[in-house]
Parts: sequence; structure tokens; C-alpha cells
Amino acid sequence: METHIGLLTHTQVFKEKPYAITGMLIWENDKCINCIIKNKVFTSYVLSLTLNKYVVKITGQYNLRNQFEVQNMSILNIDSYIAIIGTPE
Repeated sequence: METHIGLLTHTQVFKEKPYAITGMLIWENDKCINCIIKNKVFTSYVLSLTLNKYVVKITGQYNLRNQFEVQNMSILNIDSYIAIIGTPE
């Protein structure tokens, strides 16, 4: 398992049914990490976040397409909005 910490800059829904697949881009030290989320709870949570504002910590592993498959996620810079909606843990 690898861990990355970076700024959430872009989200995109690839597929909704029969299971949700969402992509997101994380910038970590001038390096762009292409992430993919297959967890329905994480997908709906990430889509509700404001872009270019939150620093996220993700753990998972790379697949054969060099996409980082997110298995765990947390928000590091918690503000009043995150305090209301909660964290995905």
C-alpha cells in the first residue's frame, strides 16, 4: 500500500451503473497523480468537495494502467464545511 498527500484539483465521473467509477487528480509536490475511485461512498463524497481547496491523504495501489486505486481517503485541512458533512472514514 502506498500513501500520497496532495491537493484535489479535478474530478470526473466515468461510469455510474452498475457500479460507480470516478476519477480525480491530486497534485503532490508538482507531480500529478491520476486516481480512480470504485467505492460508492468515496465517490459521492469526492464529488461534493470544492476543487483546488482541500488537501487529501489517500492510500491504495497502482493498477496496470498506472492509475492509483484509492482504498482509503481522508481530508487533512478540515474547515467548517467538512465539519458539517463529516469525513469519509
